[in-house]
Amino acid sequence: MARGPMQALTDPSIEKVTIMAPTQLLKTEYVLNICGYFIHQDPSPILVVQPTVDMAETWSKDRLDPMLRDSPELNGIINEKKKESGNKILHKQFFGGHITMVGANAPGNLAMRPVRIVLFDEIDKYPASAGKEGDPVKLATERTATFWNRKIVHVCSPTIEGMSRISQSYDESDQRIFLNPCPHCEKAQEMQWEQVKWPDGEPIHAYYHCYECGKAWTERQRLRSIQLGTWEATKPFNGHAGFKCSKLTSPWEPISKIAKKYEESKDKPEQLKVFINTQLARTYKEQADVPDWHRLYERREDYKLNVIPKEAIFITAGVDVQQDRLELEIVAWGANKQSWSIDYRVLQGRPQDEAVWELFDQFVGEVFEVEGQRSGRHIDKICVDSGYATTDVYAFTAKHPRSKVICTKGSDSFDQIIGMPKPVDYTKDGRRFSRATQMRTIGSSFLKGELYGWLKKDAPLDGEPDPYGFCHFPMYSEEYFKMLTAEELQTKIVNGYPKRQWVKVRERNEALDCRALARVSASICGLDRIKKERLEQVRPKVAATEGTETSSKIDAPAVKKNKTKRRESSYL
Repeated sequence: MARGPMQALTDPSIEKVTIMAPTQLLKTEYVLNICGYFIHQDPSPILVVQPTVDMAETWSKDRLDPMLRDSPELNGIINEKKKESGNKILHKQFFGGHITMVGANAPGNLAMRPVRIVLFDEIDKYPASAGKEGDPVKLATERTATFWNRKIVHVCSPTIEGMSRISQSYDESDQRIFLNPCPHCEKAQEMQWEQVKWPDGEPIHAYYHCYECGKAWTERQRLRSIQLGTWEATKPFNGHAGFKCSKLTSPWEPISKIAKKYEESKDKPEQLKVFINTQLARTYKEQADVPDWHRLYERREDYKLNVIPKEAIFITAGVDVQQDRLELEIVAWGANKQSWSIDYRVLQGRPQDEAVWELFDQFVGEVFEVEGQRSGRHIDKICVDSGYATTDVYAFTAKHPRSKVICTKGSDSFDQIIGMPKPVDYTKDGRRFSRATQMRTIGSSFLKGELYGWLKKDAPLDGEPDPYGFCHFPMYSEEYFKMLTAEELQTKIVNGYPKRQWVKVRERNEALDCRALARVSASICGLDRIKKERLEQVRPKVAATEGTETSSKIDAPAVKKNKTKRRESSYL
């Protein structure tokens, strides 16, 4: 399988090579082999671009250095003494050339020197722009302009449809596919996931079936077919060779193991996305068409507000900061990520004023009634958006424990639920406060796409369990559901690349933001890691002692007055 891409590299008619492949197959070793070839056989200036500088350092230490040390042909070509000026972690010199490792997030390094060979590794993880310099791929590619025999290589597993750089690069190539001959009818074919079949619930008995004759391939026959496979272009050649394959063509992983991964992820959108990207090497098409708010409104449930259901494992809240108010939603989370909206509130007041934060402070300490119990529970975690009135949000939330109240900032390009905390408070001389306020980046696009997938699920029939991620709502007004479905994904061209962006289709979207923040809070609590056998162990104990009065009302007189205002401006 690797022979085709290797030969393409030394073909003088090919200037650019793209490999779109699953994880642990073909990509990293291909980049290393290219480096080894040009260091040993055709010395040239080489540039290896990783997503970040830290990843470039790790790649140099963990992958490149061992190859240079353990390969007899390469050992000694580069001076092994680290203190020598010609051999550094990110820049190594050899006779006739050098190899430099840079991060796509460091624009200065990308435009530093001319190179003949530029290798873009994990290209889908690059930032959209390298600071103010623009697209990092185009920036680094320009470094090869003076070489008539340049080589440009893109390798990665694909990500989201419309946003994947590697997918776009493959589409611009001659689109070569790997063809495997059927051991029965000898029909050459690209192995497709749709031809993998197994009895219900028994992925261990999964086999690939030929689409021509319909016969199943044993694992031994599949491995033999991989050895006999060939690459075939499906588009006219234009100097750009593109290669695509899936995990089905991997000799390292049996079909049954791949089928088991699918069984474990098929009902979980966030895990299914990983499976499609990393196992099938296909782009993931986000199921983010706007849910029908009428349908959500019609399937409301008549349950009491501010009462925690007995099935709840975690209680979280999300707070959206607006010019003249704080809007927040309280959400209870249970097994299989099902959720109950407990209440949606509006705290009137400008975020620059202390009064509204006094109401927030009392909300943080509120105790909620638990269904069927005489005791109550506090909210476990609260995420507050700091995109508006940032310094005020930092200042007023700092009085609460960082383990309970978390400042966040949304990013459409961030492909995880939440990132690592970053301190945002410093002294005048630049040192961090010992109890500095911390901010955490959240993946707004990912969270909204996941929520929309859950909102489209049908209510279960009588006697059936709730589907995975099912959302329960009380008797809210129409306005709440309009806000919850107020955005849609649209494809726009940014810096010459198609990019999927969330765009408002209605003026108000606070409920959508609050629900996303409550989801982040649940993730911090451990919702994404909890196992079924640990549900009862993790379920928190009640917060108030037996006999303590619990209520959705906040006891302070000033707050009771606000509660009346809240009802007037809420969506009940």
